[in-house]
Amino acid sequence: MALLRFHLSIPSSDLAATERWYADGLGCGVGRRSAQALILNLGEHQLVAQHTTLGQDLPQRGIYPRHFGLVFDTLSDWDAWRGRAVRAGLRFGVEPKLRYGGDVLEHHTFFLIDPDHHWLEFKHYANQEAIFGCLDRQTVGDLDGREAPYG
Repeated sequence: MALLRFHLSIPSSDLAATERWYADGLGCGVGRRSAQALILNLGEHQLVAQHTTLGQDLPQRGIYPRHFGLVFDTLSDWDAWRGRAVRAGLRFGVEPKLRYGGDVLEHHTFFLIDPDHHWLEFKHYANQEAIFGCLDRQTVGDLDGREAPYG
């Protein structure tokens, strides 16, 4: 099967701030832009920021119900993005941590919050089957993140 790229469109109240955060902070490539939209390369996926002047809903208080991000094949790639976020002074919603240590679902994770209050998760699973498999397991997500403080 040919490589498939995911496309996601998100609202942005300030395209210049969005570009700085994603390009300068995360190292995303910048594609086409207009006064209304900006295309970004987030891990070889197309992220499109759409300028909006509409009032935003109140920001989430935790990682749910909405977040998006990247799943890395290697822990070293995950750690490189973590390091980049730290060096750029990006805002962590959830600090880097190991979730479900010693379990088949073990993974490293961290969450960032962008200028428009979008939560992004970056994770690496020790067992690649846990990404889409392990169907006998009932564990999905992190109960601690359902009402994480927003600050």
